[in-house]
Amino acid sequence: MGDCADKTIIFLYKLCCQAFECGQGRFPLPHFFLFNKYLGDHYVSVEKKQVQVADQSMSRWRQRLFVVFIGCLMCGLYYHFFVNRAYVEIELSVAQKSDFKIYWAGADRLYSEKNMALVIATPERKKYSLFLPDIEKIDRLRIDTHNYKGEATLSKIALQQEGWAPVTLATSEQLRTLVPLFDIEESRIDNDGLRVHSAGIDPHFELVLSPVKQGDNLGWLVLRLIAIAAIVFCVIYGAGPLAKDLRFVPVLLFGIWMLIIVMAAISTENAHPDEYVHTSATSYYQDNWLPPLIDDPEIRQTYSVYGVSRLNNGEVYYLFAGKFEKFAQAFTLPEYFSPRLFNVCLFGLILLYTVRNRYARMVALPFMVSPQIWYLFSYCTSDAFALFFAFLAACELIDPESLLHRYLKGEGWFAKVAGAIVLGVLLGIVFLLKKNYYPFVAFFYLCLGAKIFLTNEFYWEKKEAIKRLVLLTCIGLGVLGLRMGADNLVNGFDRQEKIVGMQEELAHLWYNPNTELDKKHVSLYRKARGTTLQEVVVNERWFERSFQTAVGVYGYFTISGTQGYYDLVRWSGVALLVFFFGSVFLRGGLIGSGLAVAALGLAGGLIGVSLYHSWAVDFQAQGRYLFPILPMLGILYGWNHAVVNQRFLILFLTPMVMLGIYSFIFEGLIRIPKVIFE
Repeated sequence: MGDCADKTIIFLYKLCCQAFECGQGRFPLPHFFLFNKYLGDHYVSVEKKQVQVADQSMSRWRQRLFVVFIGCLMCGLYYHFFVNRAYVEIELSVAQKSDFKIYWAGADRLYSEKNMALVIATPERKKYSLFLPDIEKIDRLRIDTHNYKGEATLSKIALQQEGWAPVTLATSEQLRTLVPLFDIEESRIDNDGLRVHSAGIDPHFELVLSPVKQGDNLGWLVLRLIAIAAIVFCVIYGAGPLAKDLRFVPVLLFGIWMLIIVMAAISTENAHPDEYVHTSATSYYQDNWLPPLIDDPEIRQTYSVYGVSRLNNGEVYYLFAGKFEKFAQAFTLPEYFSPRLFNVCLFGLILLYTVRNRYARMVALPFMVSPQIWYLFSYCTSDAFALFFAFLAACELIDPESLLHRYLKGEGWFAKVAGAIVLGVLLGIVFLLKKNYYPFVAFFYLCLGAKIFLTNEFYWEKKEAIKRLVLLTCIGLGVLGLRMGADNLVNGFDRQEKIVGMQEELAHLWYNPNTELDKKHVSLYRKARGTTLQEVVVNERWFERSFQTAVGVYGYFTISGTQGYYDLVRWSGVALLVFFFGSVFLRGGLIGSGLAVAALGLAGGLIGVSLYHSWAVDFQAQGRYLFPILPMLGILYGWNHAVVNQRFLILFLTPMVMLGIYSFIFEGLIRIPKVIFE
């Protein structure tokens, strides 16, 4: 029906209504009511149509404003991070892993830890880069070449910023402008550059800057900004349909899965943290079902320098991975690749789950924010297995149509019987994960309790749901008991004493329990050595090291990104978390906000325990120990997804994903030691 007909119907309907009110007795009422009803039905239809058109028009305007906002934001970020900052290239040779730092200060200002940029230098790498603030605001630089007693060679420093003449120190004459300040026993210049021999652990030089202003190429800058805005428009326009129900998640996960497969295929054997002990433990279960004797000579190769075997820690990962590896060997895969294939396939299952289920996409969102998570699925390690089962548990919790919900509601005999068995085993495996997953287990039960007691979802089945949950927990504890019983069946109830005995026999001198404290490795028992917690946090930079190893450090923690990369990830992550938790606290209601507080409290507790362990037991600032926070965030988003604006969530998530892909490819894949194919 056209616009003219719509207007005619509206006019006639209103005219009839007025006529009826003015002279009801002059019309044959039955005929009038029939005619008026006919006009009224069409009037309502026309009115709905006009409302829909108005809503669509408003939605289109909102979309256009959103595209303009994103384009301006991306242009502003590009200008701030890449145009209005100084880019520094460094060529440095060090004898051991070390920190290279550059401090900056303005006129009449002192150097400060707040005004410092850092890269981690390694003997295997020579070239580095980092960003400094606007060169116009810098009067002088303090350059710390390394932080150990010994020699390092600085070959080149080059500062570049648009609109300013480059500042380069590469020749003998240029390097002599560096003024020695402190802890430098000797410095000399030869063909390799400036050789620095330190007298302590804090050698540094000072460089006074006199930057020369050059003309800005505004045309080239405007052209780049237009190109960035055009790219933003194309991406939003082309990928717009994928935003509905988070359909973009499986698309991105498929690309990430391809990167994981490449990493697993090209990286050489034992190129990843502790992979050799994981692989050895996995190989044992190819032909065995029960745990081994602790002092069995055939498993001695599974013991690490700590004198500890992964076969003795109670995890079931090695049983599953071992049987899968035996199956994979039937396809004559490379020997180094078959132990990794199990974790690769686990990520593939996450991908398939997100293709089929909208709530799985919600849980998978936090798994996309860091390449360190993807990295765990590319080699043989139990951390990937733990993340996978935490992912499954989180999906079961937030999906109202999941097997867990149907089981608790008693919907059909299949859900009752299969649910008890399948979910009980799943819960038992979750109980058997590493100790750092205990906060996740606590949050899982907290959210499940909130669903049963504080919402109407189980209003009629509350008592039955509690009984079934108790049964499910008992089955899970039974699985845990079977695993512990198998250990005691094989090794007896003095199993722990046998483990300590093997540690005393096989551990390296640095890690042996019988070694005197002053002869143990320097990373052990910092608290007992007199180191304060403040020194661990400030001097050892525990939080920074944990953060970096959570967002992109590869190999045996020797392959890392630039400080600029970590800064971009840091602020992108802060913006994402502020937006997410701000949305939950403002609009999530009492229950949603309460769960957010609980998640933050459990996450803070996990971070605190990890910090204390590094201080009191073994200094290991590894971000993967904090990864149980990710499925907790997935549960929290699944609970509060209705109050979190999806469009802005995608906006804040996109930089994290893009930075992660960059790090995985250009830091991880390119620099990882690779298999030599003959």
